[in-house]
Amino acid sequence: MPGGQGYLMYSNASASIRSVGNIFPVVLFMVAAMVTFTTMTRFVDEERTNAGIFKALGYQNKDIVAKFVLYGFLAGTVGTVLGTLLGHYLLAGVISDVITAGMVVGKSQEYFYWSYSLLALALSWVSSVLPAYLVARRELHDEAAQLLLPKPPVKGSKILLERLSFIWSRLSFTHKVTARNIFRYKQRMLMTIFGVAGSVALLFAGLGIQSSVGGVVDRQFEQIQQYQMIVAEKSSATEQEKADLESALQFEPIHAYQKIYSKSIEKDFKGKAGLQTITIMVTSRENFKPFIALEENGQEVQVTDGAVVSQKLAQLADVTVGDKLELDGKEIKVSAISENYVGHFVYLNRATYEQVYGTSPQDNTYLVKLKEPTPLNTEKEAAAFMKKTAVSGVVQNATAIHLFESVANSLNKTMAILILVSVLLAIVILYNLTNINVAERIRELSTIKVLGFHNKEVTLYIYRETMVLSFVGIVLGLVAGYYLHQFLIQMISPATILFYPRVSWEVYALPIVAVTVILALLGLFVNHHLRKVDMLEALKSVE
Repeated sequence: MPGGQGYLMYSNASASIRSVGNIFPVVLFMVAAMVTFTTMTRFVDEERTNAGIFKALGYQNKDIVAKFVLYGFLAGTVGTVLGTLLGHYLLAGVISDVITAGMVVGKSQEYFYWSYSLLALALSWVSSVLPAYLVARRELHDEAAQLLLPKPPVKGSKILLERLSFIWSRLSFTHKVTARNIFRYKQRMLMTIFGVAGSVALLFAGLGIQSSVGGVVDRQFEQIQQYQMIVAEKSSATEQEKADLESALQFEPIHAYQKIYSKSIEKDFKGKAGLQTITIMVTSRENFKPFIALEENGQEVQVTDGAVVSQKLAQLADVTVGDKLELDGKEIKVSAISENYVGHFVYLNRATYEQVYGTSPQDNTYLVKLKEPTPLNTEKEAAAFMKKTAVSGVVQNATAIHLFESVANSLNKTMAILILVSVLLAIVILYNLTNINVAERIRELSTIKVLGFHNKEVTLYIYRETMVLSFVGIVLGLVAGYYLHQFLIQMISPATILFYPRVSWEVYALPIVAVTVILALLGLFVNHHLRKVDMLEALKSVE
């Protein structure tokens, strides 16, 4: 039934993945469109000689342009149709199976979304047809005789680095050539930087979400909520039954306990999260140590004047320290906002509760720490307490952990798919741009080889540019990925969960390692390719 644990698991996982689906495809599509734009531009440039032949034979410009436009149209259409079908009937099914793993639910229904499909088709035409049309029109402004000749190389110009003589004078000849060539081919420079940056940002965000999700359980249920059970006392229990319960808490399995007042209320956050359950805990001490660690920005928080509110609740209620929080028809001043990742909590001391509600709270709940805090032992002790007449209910942290891990597993598997796509995208981008670079400058490379450059020097002559630009792309990608990750964890967290904002060092290292490995493998490929090229043949005139 709605509100049950299974329903919440399914609802939370679906909501989180829906939020991811609103961001990741947009970034992926933008990077893929950029690669398509570059590829189509290169295709038209490569067909320059053929366009000159057609023009010399008397074909009109519009007919020659139509050839390139038709190619771009067919390539964009076929690619989009295949991607749309795979997305609707393969990827959607895989993600659906991930969400429903371990749940007893009916088979997911498959829908075909025409609006998204048509939008993707239109955008694919923009990135494949538009560059073909614009570049073809530009090239056909030349006479047929000019089109039949090789395209003149891009002119070099004095770069900013040359004006910094204290740096420029210390660079070797090859490094100076690399610096000049980077700025000589500005379009390719920007495509490489933003292509690598986009892939690294997606990779960082995907790994970051996995790290944030994985860090919640330890932080929330071992460092913040250090108890294993909450034992609720019946209001109708007799003094003898209460004494019996108190006696049971003195037994060997119990490490420590604290009696507090606790109650749950509901608040409707319309337009944000709907109806949410909030737990109010009241203590006669200054804090709940050693059962609950209340911290704000790493500093310990005392429960004194006002309410200590959990982070997610403060976000939903849009309150900060010093504001008033409306609960149960009463207004309470927020004295601090405590770090908390699962559930909504308000912590008060006895004096504040009496001031706000006008009554003295009667302790009715025990926070319990076990000597052996394993899930099996916790379940065993919870069952023993449930047999006590004075007990109305027992809440185990293991239940909340299971609920959270169901959402985490769904997200982690979905992120694994997106991480794989990000790596593949990085491979496609770097391979495509490297291939374009080599193909367009093969005569230049042939020239320096016949001048006596060794194979390794020829490879580095052109590949050093890719490495430098990729390094810039990695740096920008890590910065963009950090902010994308922070944005995503706010978007994808369900109403009762806040994901851990910090990430492990591996999240920074893995994108760097991934791009470095791709660059190394591509470098070997380029070196092998340049060894096999007949340099004298490449230097022959087109005439």
